[in-house]
Amino acid sequence: MKQKLIMTCAASALLSLTACASLQNVDNKWCPPVEAAPAPVVVPPAPVQMERVELSADALFKFDRSTVADLLPEGRHQLDELASRISNGYVRIEQIRITGHTDRLGSESYNQRLGLARATTVKDYLMSQGVNVAMEVASAGESQPKTTNCVGNKATATLIACLQPDRRVEVDVTGVKKAE
Repeated sequence: MKQKLIMTCAASALLSLTACASLQNVDNKWCPPVEAAPAPVVVPPAPVQMERVELSADALFKFDRSTVADLLPEGRHQLDELASRISNGYVRIEQIRITGHTDRLGSESYNQRLGLARATTVKDYLMSQGVNVAMEVASAGESQPKTTNCVGNKATATLIACLQPDRRVEVDVTGVKKAE
C-alpha cells in the first residue's frame, strides 16, 4: 500500500510538470513562470549597389589609341588599383559594365569603334589582374559628352584640351560591398 501511494504521488507530480511543459500560458501555482522566447534576430540582406568609377582616357591611353600597348603608366596604375578595389571590396559582384566614351573629333563610326576598343582593353586588363566576374563592354562613342562650351571642329591643341572630359571609360560595378 505504501508503495502504491508513493507511485501515485510520483505519477501526479510527473503529470503536473508535464502539464506545465505542454500548456502555454498556464497559470497554476505549481508551474514555474513561462518565459517568452526571444524574438529571432532578422538580419536584412545587404543591399546591391552600383558604383561608378570614371577613368580619364587621357590618363589611360595615348591620345587616339586603345590597345594594352598604348596604356600609359598612370593608366596601368589606375587599373591596378581598380582591380584591387573590385577584388577586395565586394562580398558578391553581379556584373561589371565598362563603357568607352570619346570626344566629337573624328567620325561617329570611328569614335564608336574607339570607345568599344578602349572598353575591351580595360576589360581584358582587369581580367589579367584576376577580376573574373561577368563583364560587359559597350561604347557610347561621342554621344554622351560632358563638355558643352568647346568651340571648333579642327583638332587644335586648345580644342583637344577642352574636350578632355569627354574622353573617358566608365566602369559600373554592381554588387554587394564588404562592410567597412
